Amino acid sequence: MMGQVSGRQLSRREALRLGGAAVISGALAACTHDVHGSGSHSTDASLTSPAPSGSGSGKPSFAQLAPRISGGLVLAGAPGYDAAALLYNPRFARQAGPAAIAHCRSAADVAACVEFAAAGGAALRLRNGGHSYGGWSSGTGLVADLSGLNSVVVDTNAMTATVGGGALLANVYAQLAASNVAIGAGSCPTVGISGLTLGGGVGVLSRAYGLTCDQLRSAQIVTADGQTRTIDAQHEPDLFWALRGGGGGSFAAVTSLTFAVRPAPQMSTYFLQWPYANAGSVFAAWQQWLPTLPRELWATCKLLNDPGHGPKITVSGTWIGSGSVAAALASLLAQLPKPSVSSTTTGSYGSTMLGEAGCSNQDAGSCITGALAPAKRQAFAATSSIMQQALPEAGIAAIVAAVGAADVASMVEGGVSFDAIGGAIGEVASDATAFPYRTALATVQYTATWPYAQAGLDPAPFDSFVRGERAALSPWLGSAAYVNYADASITDFAAAYWGANAARLKQIKQTYDPSNVFSFPQSVPL
Repeated sequence: MMGQVSGRQLSRREALRLGGAAVISGALAACTHDVHGSGSHSTDASLTSPAPSGSGSGKPSFAQLAPRISGGLVLAGAPGYDAAALLYNPRFARQAGPAAIAHCRSAADVAACVEFAAAGGAALRLRNGGHSYGGWSSGTGLVADLSGLNSVVVDTNAMTATVGGGALLANVYAQLAASNVAIGAGSCPTVGISGLTLGGGVGVLSRAYGLTCDQLRSAQIVTADGQTRTIDAQHEPDLFWALRGGGGGSFAAVTSLTFAVRPAPQMSTYFLQWPYANAGSVFAAWQQWLPTLPRELWATCKLLNDPGHGPKITVSGTWIGSGSVAAALASLLAQLPKPSVSSTTTGSYGSTMLGEAGCSNQDAGSCITGALAPAKRQAFAATSSIMQQALPEAGIAAIVAAVGAADVASMVEGGVSFDAIGGAIGEVASDATAFPYRTALATVQYTATWPYAQAGLDPAPFDSFVRGERAALSPWLGSAAYVNYADASITDFAAAYWGANAARLKQIKQTYDPSNVFSFPQSVPL
């Protein structure tokens, strides 16, 4: 979810709950997506101030933009600015805040922001949920906050749902469940649907339904020329291709997305834990098990270290097939010692997705509010790999040792999550969308969190830890990475995120945004 990220979000792998009973370990493993930016910014400005370029330049001013934004334009130093400027990840409270924040409630508002930026008024950043791992849903110019574009309209006759570009996942799931329909997407309740989709969209139903972008049927967007367009596979097909996995914020501002939906399934969830002494054998069995999985079964394996309590290894996931979840897990468990912790539960799509977000027995509104509270939010560092083939014994030993040795001062939890892909994802050609890693076994996310109260700590030791984990596996996993887990230290990011699809993305960028209106540190290069 780079660039375009909405509302606010919790920490990428927030505590997952199973039917209100067992908490699936790893606040890191459910919700460390993108971020909310800078807190207080002391610049005192007024709506009569010119754009940052200065007066007399012929460039538009914020005073000219303000009447065009139906939700209001908030300048640095004005009442309400500090709250509006926050990103999810508290670490970004250290960075300089934007000169102005536009609260967009319509496509016309978004178009006004794009036109303002294109005319040289201020550099533009788009924000849906504010979970950009690089903090790139904020900047020092103009932020277009799309959280007001949050409607969800379900058409049960056409089996589609049209979702506003600023809607957050918990609300999307709740409104889909009310119509007894479903999509496959992420688990973090405050992640914006647009950022997730534009980067591909991996989640607990991805093996059954495909990536979130695979379920996308059309999008309403504002392009760099200020035009509002509806695109799909027949209308602007190249741009539609790029939006499905090319990352958020590089090509256009997305104001709404229309998805194909399915009847909402009953879902079973499971959670298994072993002593860390079994980590090598558990992971080895898990990765060999992956190619045998039916598409209805999703699985994640986490190696996490809480320095106060020690490391642990867990396997957890979801099941929407016929028969019991116990039968689905039997072939894995037959190879391993009995888990020290084992829990399963079954529930509706709506309740299960709230449980996966760590919000069992809550409604969507309470879930989002709670996820944004300081007690739930933690500063975090993260990076990623793509697991395209099973790790050899040496690779397993390397990551088991790296996680087990975690000793960063003030770290709450650090480690790695291997999230299975395959299934329906692999049934789509690697060049059919911009997401290239269709035949991989898993996405890999390395994470480290530290307390909200210590968000001002130097993030360098935490960054070093997660990047060290990535380096430990690079002899076997190479340089490939997942764009939604963006890492500023990846220098050849286009090759890492998009592989062979990077060249086509660059051509589309040159066609639709030749002046680089939609730009941030890891946007698709011209």
